[in-house]
Amino acid sequence: MQIVPYEYIDAERLQFGHYPVLDTILYRWTRRVEETLFEQVGVEAYAGASVFEEMRFSTFFATLRRPRPIYFFDLAPLEGTSLFVVDNRFAAFCLRHGRGAGNEAKLTPVNQARLQRVVQVLLADFAACWADVYGVTARLRKVTTYPFRARVRNPHESCLVAQIHLAGRNLSSRFTWCLPRQMLEPVLDRLRESTVIPPLQMDVGGERLAKSSVLRWLNYGVQVRMGQMSIAEAASGLAVGAVLPLEAEAGPVVEVEGRPVLRASVGQVEGHYAFHVEGAYEPPQRSQLVDPRRFRPLEWPDATAE
Repeated sequence: MQIVPYEYIDAERLQFGHYPVLDTILYRWTRRVEETLFEQVGVEAYAGASVFEEMRFSTFFATLRRPRPIYFFDLAPLEGTSLFVVDNRFAAFCLRHGRGAGNEAKLTPVNQARLQRVVQVLLADFAACWADVYGVTARLRKVTTYPFRARVRNPHESCLVAQIHLAGRNLSSRFTWCLPRQMLEPVLDRLRESTVIPPLQMDVGGERLAKSSVLRWLNYGVQVRMGQMSIAEAASGLAVGAVLPLEAEAGPVVEVEGRPVLRASVGQVEGHYAFHVEGAYEPPQRSQLVDPRRFRPLEWPDATAE
């Protein structure tokens, strides 16, 4: 089997979650967050995002335990109300920095306009990241600090939730997106496409980015699996000093995001563990029985027979 090189420069990338296009939009937005915070607040910060995960609204709502700014917004022309949750630490940070900032970190009707101005720009940035996927406009409807007022969906309804972590000088905070799955139904197939737009604009000044630059924006896990074992069978032998055999295949397997892709051998290079890729992964072949539902005793060959 011939291994075809993966071209990261093309309009493809490894699939992050179940909605790779939506994850791409989110990662685009994190870059805009960094620029917006520098322009609005004058602070350099790093923004990292998770993938969108599908869960019941009751599961998401259970995370809103303490009062915090919760913004209700629409993504027109998609129908439905989404939530953008801001950490209290970020709210206090914005009140202390930026235009017209003071020393008061408590959110009041007088100073909340400063925080809302930043959130308005962040929502506009989020809508702009949809431009080449599906044109939307973010419309801020209202804000509350009381979690019980954020029960905008039925507890059993599905929603897509993602978190963004912010880190910078005197800043450690978190944003949370909650998008109703029902609202995204018109574009859900498009958001699931495996071949997606690049996470960032690939052309800079008429020149294409180098592979090393593109790889910096791809976040995926690679691991080498030596073997596996059944905890149920080995539970009685789990003790200090015990030696438990692993059920291994033909050799170590290289996995990308939990999916086996390559065969390898394990060794060391200059005092560090390393693996050598030997070829494409081929799943072990299972024996095919004519009638698998019928039990038949096996006739083993006589080892003494010539």
